[in-house]
Amino acid sequence: MLDYLNQPRTLVIEWLIGFVIAGLALSVNQRKTADQSCFGSNAGWQTEIAIWNLGASLMLIGVLLSKTGVEAALLPGLFVLSLAFSINHLIALARHKERRYPTNVAAAVANGVGVLVLAVHFIRSF
Repeated sequence: MLDYLNQPRTLVIEWLIGFVIAGLALSVNQRKTADQSCFGSNAGWQTEIAIWNLGASLMLIGVLLSKTGVEAALLPGLFVLSLAFSINHLIALARHKERRYPTNVAAAVANGVGVLVLAVHFIRSF
């Protein structure tokens, strides 16, 4: 089972799910997501992120449907994205210690788990 979960195609599918969830949170549930974030509400940035998630999702779907086997080539980029997103949310939480921000906590944890999963994948691949 662990081997299946550690396959590049499965990992890309996992990131696709994450992009879809984030895109929905920042489009369909924009106000609530923003209110629970230390970044605050701004329809402009939230729409930009939702658009980015839609585009990223469509690119990953295209790769998966192409059956070209290039999923492994995407993993370093997904690692960097998750690392940067995780760090960004952790810094935001550190700067805003006065209250809890579930959106930032969830994003930091989800991306942090992604970083760990890909780090294990890269280590096991050598």
